Amino acid sequence: MSETAQLLIDLAADIIGSSNGGKGAKNQVYYAQTSLGGTCPPHLLPMLNTMVNGALHSKDTLLKCATEAGLFSLPASRLPTGCPSLEPPPAELVVVLYEALLGSRRVRGSSPIVQLVKAHKSELQKKLAARRKGGTEHKFKARIKLPRFVRVNLLKTTVEDAKQYIRRKLKLKFVEPGTGTNTFSIQPRTFTSDPILPDVFILPSGTNLHGDKQVESGALVLQDRSSCLSAIALSPPPGSICIDTCASPGNKTLHMASLMRGRGKIIAFERDKVRLGTLVRRIGEQGAEHFVTARGEDAMSIDTSASGEFKDVTHVLIDPSCSGSGLAAQTATGTAQASEYDNGSLAMDSGKVKQLADQQVQLILHAMALPAVQAIAYSTCSVFREENEDVVLRVLKAQRTFKCAMAIPKWPHRGLEDIPEFSKISPLVCRATFERDSTNGFFVARFERSSGNKKKKKKK
Repeated sequence: MSETAQLLIDLAADIIGSSNGGKGAKNQVYYAQTSLGGTCPPHLLPMLNTMVNGALHSKDTLLKCATEAGLFSLPASRLPTGCPSLEPPPAELVVVLYEALLGSRRVRGSSPIVQLVKAHKSELQKKLAARRKGGTEHKFKARIKLPRFVRVNLLKTTVEDAKQYIRRKLKLKFVEPGTGTNTFSIQPRTFTSDPILPDVFILPSGTNLHGDKQVESGALVLQDRSSCLSAIALSPPPGSICIDTCASPGNKTLHMASLMRGRGKIIAFERDKVRLGTLVRRIGEQGAEHFVTARGEDAMSIDTSASGEFKDVTHVLIDPSCSGSGLAAQTATGTAQASEYDNGSLAMDSGKVKQLADQQVQLILHAMALPAVQAIAYSTCSVFREENEDVVLRVLKAQRTFKCAMAIPKWPHRGLEDIPEFSKISPLVCRATFERDSTNGFFVARFERSSGNKKKKKKK
């Protein structure tokens, strides 16, 4: 047990230490599994993910407690043998503090930093309790637990075969989906199908499918419900020619491929070389290599000329970099989670949100310049209006070729209400939140070429 605990601590510390303020940590957790050349057994991946997210989210609080407990004032003679310098605080210290105070509440492992925290655990707990009592920190709240969503890859299996596999392998009982609500409370030992999104099953929170043979083969895809909205909003019919502008790790790209039943063409752009490798591998895993091509380029370099390589593209999916403010699963229940009615000025870094929104508008307008494109889906995992409805309005004002069209008509949660400037687009766009949709915060809009701007067909 001590060896396993230390392995997880070391992996989490490496990920946190090499990430830029948490950026890219999610992908590094994914790469850590042994099947991809890492050292984390698949069954430990959920624990590693929790440790990384928890330590990153609570870093400031943890280090304040350590400071008040006197850890950074200890002379070298009182540190365990082999303990590294605590200035600046090493990533391993943050991870072990998280486990001791907020995670498992146990201190397991064998490193000098583990020994240090174990020796001062009582004082650290007192400092955290004092901060909570004084209102400096939130009292402990359980983390939001989303259901486990599983998408069926129709390139490799059928919905019925997937249902039977889940019944047999996980010994779960299938129950028919409820009606009249878009939230779920999945009972233990049961599962259901999504009442709105096709080919998606909903399993109890915490269901561990990492290392499952159907997941590893690409027949079943672990994909959050909100993430499935993008491809559904675009819904390119079989035979379409599509572009995904920001593709890796490939969930949305390959969801499009599944919807297209392997007929047509998808060009998936990913400018980051490491992420491009992930995309290429997943395209092969999910049986889409015959019609999905990965390109290691920036989507802003796409040739939009009438005679260029992409002159026949009909559909574009745009899910660009965003603030990530909708990630409910990283937020404690009852704490100050970002509200979908917050605007950019309420973001942690409103200047950065403005910069992201500018880039998002530019990318959409660039895609609209493609001569044959008929539909564009734009999505973010943000709740800020500056990246969502405001982007849609800016795009509509900047051109007259495309209009905002109804995205996923059956989805009940639409755009922001009671905001006059959004009155025309709010009924057309979709939003998602944990409270109303049992998933992460998300936004999706669909643009369609106006009827007067469609390419004219040549008369026979």
